[in-house]
Amino acid sequence: MEIVRTGLNFLSFVESQVLIYRFWENQTIEEISDQIEMTWDETDYLITEALEKLRAYCLAHSELKIGTIM
Repeated sequence: MEIVRTGLNFLSFVESQVLIYRFWENQTIEEISDQIEMTWDETDYLITEALEKLRAYCLAHSELKIGTIM
């Protein structure tokens, strides 16, 4: 879990906020889009891109590499 926290700091403020709203606060995309004053589509895209960046960060900085789990 520590790598996820570190990865959130790697993202921009708005990217980390939308992920926190979506996955830790269980907000809908509509609720998030209202808070950040973006359209639903823009917010959905932002969440998708932020997840991809976070995933890439975690994979690049993880001691456990893909293919090492049996």
